[in-house]
Amino acid sequence: MNKKIIIIATVSAAVLTGCATVGTAPDTVAVAYNAGPISAEEFTDCVGTSSRDYSGPFDLYYEYPASQRFYEFADGKESADAGTYTFVTKDGIEMKVTGVLNFDLETECDTLRVFHERIGKRSSAWFVDGAPSDGWRNMLDVYLGNPLETAIDRAGQAYTYSELYNDPAVKAKWESDVVGSLPDLVGRQTDGEEQFFKNFSVTLQKPQPPQSVIDALTEQQAAVARANAAKAQADAQAVAAQAQIEVEKAEAAKAQIWISILGPDGYLKKLATESHLNPWQPSGVVTQPQPTPAPATP
Repeated sequence: MNKKIIIIATVSAAVLTGCATVGTAPDTVAVAYNAGPISAEEFTDCVGTSSRDYSGPFDLYYEYPASQRFYEFADGKESADAGTYTFVTKDGIEMKVTGVLNFDLETECDTLRVFHERIGKRSSAWFVDGAPSDGWRNMLDVYLGNPLETAIDRAGQAYTYSELYNDPAVKAKWESDVVGSLPDLVGRQTDGEEQFFKNFSVTLQKPQPPQSVIDALTEQQAAVARANAAKAQADAQAVAAQAQIEVEKAEAAKAQIWISILGPDGYLKKLATESHLNPWQPSGVVTQPQPTPAPATP
């Protein structure tokens, strides 16, 4: 009997005997529990990724993700887990922000069991056929969404709206503050010493103040631009005027040198010659010959 026949026979036997079974994917794990019509549900073991497990007909398996998951918050996006968050800045401006929180669920067996018994089962948060259930999404709203919103609000109170809106370095620091406070806030929400969620990273989009504030900020920036342009023009005119003064000073110094060499009259004759005038006219102006009047007609 080849391997394929053995597998088919095993699965068929499991079906015929009414065994419970689970087949995990490369990105899911499971917790297994013995159960029966007259016995209490009791934890037995964890099932790792890419595994198949069989047990008694009344036993139960609960699947959870073993790969990175994300929690997205944004308005007008059907796939988002929550809407846009609002927070108040240091200078009292209410701003809106969208973004994504990335995280991992702790799948170490003992911790995963506690998570399931304390949170997962109460919220029906296990995966169904390898996909997130409504219970999983609702659980994220409570145990990650609420702490995330608190972290964003608290961190935002350290900065002014213009810093967050205009300065990428401040925005990056704000994101870092949010990530830094999440483990403690999430731990308080889960009400336990175990860290059920880990490897947090947050990507926050540029926060948006109210439109009236954006308009005022735009006008302020335009006014600054106009003032800078006016100053640049005034500076250019001042430079040009100073350059003209320097030219005139240089011409005056040059004239003094020629006067010292030629004397005042000689210098005037030099200027007249350079201007294509008759230097020997007392006025320095060439006299134009007058036309002879025509004889009168008898």
